Amino acid sequence: MEQITIYVSEVIRYLPQKSQSEIKKELTTNILDMVDELTAGGISEKDAVASVLSKMGNPRLLADQYLDKKAYLIGPRYYPTYLMIAKIVSGAVALGITIALSVQYLFSTDASLIQLIIQWLGSVFMGVIQAIAWVTLIFAGVERFEEIGVLKNVDVDLDDWSIKDLPKSQRNARKSDRVEGLIGFIFAVILLLLLNTNLEILGAYMFDNGVLREIVPIFNIQNASSWLPLLSIAIALNAISDGVAMAIRNQTKNTMWVRLALNLISLILFAYVLINGNIFNAQLATQIAPNSSELANLWILVQRNVVVIVIIANLISMAIQAFQIIRFNKE
Repeated sequence: MEQITIYVSEVIRYLPQKSQSEIKKELTTNILDMVDELTAGGISEKDAVASVLSKMGNPRLLADQYLDKKAYLIGPRYYPTYLMIAKIVSGAVALGITIALSVQYLFSTDASLIQLIIQWLGSVFMGVIQAIAWVTLIFAGVERFEEIGVLKNVDVDLDDWSIKDLPKSQRNARKSDRVEGLIGFIFAVILLLLLNTNLEILGAYMFDNGVLREIVPIFNIQNASSWLPLLSIAIALNAISDGVAMAIRNQTKNTMWVRLALNLISLILFAYVLINGNIFNAQLATQIAPNSSELANLWILVQRNVVVIVIIANLISMAIQAFQIIRFNKE
């Protein structure tokens, strides 16, 4: 009966999580009833199971029959996860904006509370709208990729299927992978918002007697148009990769390859921008401490180390993904 368990598992992994338990019970009961009918007629249990599962066909096509196949931007399979992530990211963005504006108000001598409230409302509204837009765009991309066959298991044709194509055991994604994907996805979306809407707040805050004098930007704002688009694409590709890990409960070999490819392209863009994009504010040390050669040398060292750390971290992540693909093939 293990094949029945595996078959049912393959069906429900294409369905929304909230409906998986009910459909699992219903489908298992129906299969067992059909197997009992065949065994009552003198057929062996093994042959009966093979016959029933062969007639039921490809688990993916059977799962589609349980879905309400309307024109969705975010389909029912991913909508609960999409809604949860949209709420988390929106809350994180609103909290970040609130903290940033509160700091500016507390350390400013001429700040108006009414102006602060108006600015806070406008910033939170625009920030949340953009956060939801990014989350929607990424989830819609995952949905579309799956529809055209990029993220589903296309090793066999959907109509040309047999029980031999079933995996030898149930495929269960590790919970840690999904949590890691969730954290990476949220971080990437928030970073995209900050870079594209409030780039100037990412810097060194300079105070005089407890009063905020200026914010010395870490990044080269004047030259942002030459590096920011490529950097945003690189971060968005990482977000899509993390979104796939987070949204798809049971990873297939194809989803692993897609994630590896996305991360590879992202790494190439990251490396190009960091090495050739003149991304950092070269005058940061001079603007903070004009007469400190030590700080100037330290800032140069920091810029170089950031490049090395980002590249090494991405290479390690890709090596782990490649190892997971090799291990998956051996299962």
